[in-house]
Amino acid sequence: MKFEHLVQINDLTDKGTPNLSKQQLWDGLLCRAFEPEKFLIGLESSDIKKVSETHLKRKLDLPGVVVHDQVKVYEKRDEIIYTIEPNDTVEEGKLTMTIEEPEPESLFVRFSYCTKYRIGLGDELPYDDFVQQAYLLTDIDTIKIIRSFSFN
Repeated sequence: MKFEHLVQINDLTDKGTPNLSKQQLWDGLLCRAFEPEKFLIGLESSDIKKVSETHLKRKLDLPGVVVHDQVKVYEKRDEIIYTIEPNDTVEEGKLTMTIEEPEPESLFVRFSYCTKYRIGLGDELPYDDFVQQAYLLTDIDTIKIIRSFSFN
């Protein structure tokens, strides 16, 4: 399944909501990689190894499942890519988060998912809609959490 959506960060017409700077947003997205416990509900433990300045390997213990992934950070492209390593209970997958700035201070994050299912489920299934909705809500929550760090 491939799924992609944009989350608006700054609404330049809304003077009541403080804008995030591009740096605040970037720092928040990095925090999601380095401190997953602040973003993943139910995370029991995590083990994060810094392979290089731009590459992490992580082990995330969630209820009933262990996820191994790699995170690559591309600051010059304003992009972070998570790649899930397949195992007995988890299929491979990829999440790319890219900051977009169509005009100064007008920030968005594009979340792009590519997920494989353990069993062939077909193309258009209600399960896809459920997963896509879960991704969307998680991504909106990510921005809410980043916003709370930035203005506290």
